[in-house]
Amino acid sequence: MSSGLFQEFEKQTAEDWTEKLRGDLRGQPVESLLWKTQGISGRPFYTAENLDFEPFNYSRFSDEPTLFGDRYWVNYQPIVVEDDKAANQKALGALENGATGIVFQLSAAPDWGLLLKDIQPAYCSLSFVLSEAIQTADFITSYSQYLSKADVDIEKVSGFISTAHSRLASTGKLKSLEVAVVKEENTALSLALTLAELIEKVDQLTSNGAQVEDCVSNTFFRQTISNDFFLEIAKHRALRKLAQSVISAYGINEPSVQIISQAGPWTAEIDDPHSFMLHATTQAMSAIIGGTDGLIVQPFYNIFPEKHSLAERIARNISSILSEESYLNKMVDPAAGSYYIEELTHTLYNDALTLLQKIEDNGGLSKTDVEQLKSEAQ
Repeated sequence: MSSGLFQEFEKQTAEDWTEKLRGDLRGQPVESLLWKTQGISGRPFYTAENLDFEPFNYSRFSDEPTLFGDRYWVNYQPIVVEDDKAANQKALGALENGATGIVFQLSAAPDWGLLLKDIQPAYCSLSFVLSEAIQTADFITSYSQYLSKADVDIEKVSGFISTAHSRLASTGKLKSLEVAVVKEENTALSLALTLAELIEKVDQLTSNGAQVEDCVSNTFFRQTISNDFFLEIAKHRALRKLAQSVISAYGINEPSVQIISQAGPWTAEIDDPHSFMLHATTQAMSAIIGGTDGLIVQPFYNIFPEKHSLAERIARNISSILSEESYLNKMVDPAAGSYYIEELTHTLYNDALTLLQKIEDNGGLSKTDVEQLKSEAQ
């Protein structure tokens, strides 16, 4: 083919589209189509003229594309551990049927021999949510000892530890410094507060003798996904860019940022609980397109109260279908070049960075009047 497609159509400018809108609106001002949500103001349409900035590279290439495709994220199965042996059997079943990672929710220190029997930590991501009764340092030590005795290549171990006690892990790629994405009606403020919390945690740890590099390499962000599809895509992307900007300020070159995204729990009162499955799919898709590194879709226990295995399988399969049948595992950045999403991401990043600078000018998060900041961000 000697020429591109649609060459016979003239290129339209933003002014051309505006004139078309004026005619269609029949006297109503174009400004009536302006919108605002969660602190973000938007236009009725976007064109290439809006991209008057250098786009950030949000590509998330897989480390092993021949095995997992160009784009990879962990498909986590959450498991509440009440009995180590039963949890082990459930984990093995999940890993054999689409899960590539397990999140064990622990209320007591486990018997590693029972909990991880026949599970190979080097070939899946094993993560843990610890109750306050479990001391993080003791937990990491016992886990490391088990891995060593099991002759596991520590450098291939991955996952995260969610705990109330900040502790730097020393086991492979296991992340133990959790930064929860703050929930606010203003999305830019949420991101600013989240990054301010990261700075605060790093400062506290380094003041106690930790190395900045260790803090950064152990950090992961965890967030709950909303139903706002496009805003969630932009929020994930902006979070990654903000985190890389902050980490780079510590002198870390090419920082790696890990984001874990959760869809659910499905506890809200709605007319048809089965629509939660549609919500979960939409949320999962926005997180994946936004560049998440790990996806947790909470099982649909309220919809199938008597069939827990079915509730877990449907939740687990959402990620598998989006990967294997929607081919999102072959697209490293599907949102790249979208005028709307690129502009939305850019706006979120700049607004959040401005708020973060205000927080730091005040002396950090602990010295900032967050309520005043909220009112200013309205």
